[in-house]
Amino acid sequence: MTTSDAALTRPRSRLAPLFRGLSLVLALLWLVLLLGVPSAPDGWQVYGLASVPVELAVLVAALALAPPLRQSRALAVTLGGLGLLVAIIKLADLATQISFGRPVSLYVDRLLLVNGMHLATGVLGALGLMGITLGVLVAAWCVWWATARSVRRLQQALSASAGRRGVAGGLAALILAIFAIGQAMPDAYGAARPVNDTASFMVMDQIHRLIPALAMEGTFRAEEAVDPLVGGVSRTPLAGLGGADVTVVFLESYGRSALEDPRFDALPKAALAEMGPKLAAAGVYTASGWLASPTRGGQSWLAHATLASGMQIDDQMRYDLLVTGKRMTLSRLFAKAGYHTGLIAPAVTGGEPEAKRFYGFDQTLFADGLGYAGPPFGWVTMPDQYTLAAYDRWQRQQPKPLFSEVVLVSSHAPWTPVPTMVDDWGRIGDGSLYRTLPATGGTPEQVWSDPDMIRSQYGQSMAYSLRAVLDYAARVMGDHTLMIVLGDHQPAPIVTGPGTPRDVPVHVFSRDADLVARFREWGFVDGLNPPETGAVAPMASFRDAFARSFSP
Repeated sequence: MTTSDAALTRPRSRLAPLFRGLSLVLALLWLVLLLGVPSAPDGWQVYGLASVPVELAVLVAALALAPPLRQSRALAVTLGGLGLLVAIIKLADLATQISFGRPVSLYVDRLLLVNGMHLATGVLGALGLMGITLGVLVAAWCVWWATARSVRRLQQALSASAGRRGVAGGLAALILAIFAIGQAMPDAYGAARPVNDTASFMVMDQIHRLIPALAMEGTFRAEEAVDPLVGGVSRTPLAGLGGADVTVVFLESYGRSALEDPRFDALPKAALAEMGPKLAAAGVYTASGWLASPTRGGQSWLAHATLASGMQIDDQMRYDLLVTGKRMTLSRLFAKAGYHTGLIAPAVTGGEPEAKRFYGFDQTLFADGLGYAGPPFGWVTMPDQYTLAAYDRWQRQQPKPLFSEVVLVSSHAPWTPVPTMVDDWGRIGDGSLYRTLPATGGTPEQVWSDPDMIRSQYGQSMAYSLRAVLDYAARVMGDHTLMIVLGDHQPAPIVTGPGTPRDVPVHVFSRDADLVARFREWGFVDGLNPPETGAVAPMASFRDAFARSFSP
C-alpha cells in the first residue's frame, strides 16, 4: 500500500450543502435585521423582514463584481466594526427616544453614558454595574463577530460559482433600481417600503448633527452676550421683595401629565386637594401656573440651567458651553441684591464645581453634607421630607436675606420605594427613624416589568413629594418667605406616552399676599391648580420676568 493510498479522502457529509445553505440564510437574516430594523419605539414590526436594506444590496453587488473583495478578510473585519457602530446608534436612539422623547445625538449626549452609569450604580450597586458592563462588552463582541462572520459567509458563497454571482448581482441590481425609483418618486409604493436605507440614514444623521454641534460655540456665545440683566436692572435689584427669603424648589419629574393624565393623576391631584385647605388655614397665599421645560424624561440639569440663566438650554452641548461662560444667573442676581445664596442637592454624591464657579452659590449642601443617617431609597439618597427638614435647620443659621435652590428627588425614577410621611417634623432628626418606617413599592425589577405598575408607582411617588413640600409650606416655611415650587420636566415617555407637551406646574407660596400677587400678572391663578388653558411661557423667561416683577 502506497502512502497516497493510505491518505484516504475524508468523505463529505450529505448534510454539508444543507448546513452551508442554512448558514447563508442566517447570515442574510442577521444583516437584514441589523441594517433594516428601525430604532423608533413605535416602529418595531416585522419591518426588517418585509424591507430589504439597500446597504446589503450594495455589498452583494460589490462582492459579485470585484474578485479581490471576495477574498478580503480585512473587509469582513471592517464591516463588522461598522455593523457594531450601526447597532450602537440604533440602541442609543431607542433609549433616548424612550427616555427623553427625542432622537439621539451621540456627540451632544455623550455625557449621558456617565450619568447612566451613576444611576445604575445607585440602583444596582457596584457589582451590578460591573455585571452590566461585562454584559455590554460581550454583546458588542457578539454583534461584531456575527456581522463579520455573515460578511465572510457571503464572500464564500459568491466565490463558489459564476452562476451564483450572476444571480446575486442581478437581484442586487433589481433592489437598487427599486430603491432609486422610491427615492425619485416617494409615493411610488404607497405606505410600503420594499427597500430601506435605515442604517445609512442614521449614520449620516449623526454626521449632520455633529457638524453644527461643533460649530455651535460661536453662535451660542453671541446669544449668551445679549443679556437684559447686564446693565438693564436697577441699582436696587429685587427691592420689591422687601428682603423676603426666596426658595426655589424643583420637584423631580413633576410634569403636566401628573395632574392631567387619568392613568396616574388621581394621587397627585388628591395631594393638592388635601393640602389646599391646610395652606389656607395656615395663612399661606398660593398661586399656580405653567412653564415649558427645555427637556423631557430626564436631564434635570438642563431645566435648572434654563431657569437660572434665562437661556433655552435644551441639550448637553449648550449646557457645557453655558457653564464655561459668564452668564448672569439667578443666584448671582440675588447676590447682587445683597442675598446670601445656597444650593441643596441631595442627589449629588460627588463634586459639582459649576455650582459655585458658574451658578455663583455661596454655599452648597450635597448628599454627604445633609447629615442623613437613614437608609437609601433605591437611587434616591434620602426622602424629600428629610431634605426639607435638613434645609430648614440649615437656613435658620444663615445670614439674611437668603436665596436657596432645593432639588428634591423622591419622585425620580425608578419611583420605588416610596417613603412614609412623618406627621411630626420635629421627629425627623437625622433620618434614622426611616429604618423603622414602612416604604411602599416593590423592587425596581418588579416595578419595571409592568408599564401599569410603573405608572402607579410614579403617581404614588409624585403624591409623596407634593405632600412633603406642601406640608413644609404650611407648617414649617418662614413668615417672611417666598417659595416657588416647580417641576423640572415631564416623566419619561414610557410613563406618559409619546407626544406630550413639556409643560411643568409652578406653585408659589407666601404669607405675604403682595408677593404672590405679582405672579397673577404672569397669568397664574389663585390656588394649587394651574389654569386649564392659556399660553405657556418657556422656562427660559422666568429669570427676566422675576427680575422685572420685583425690581423697581
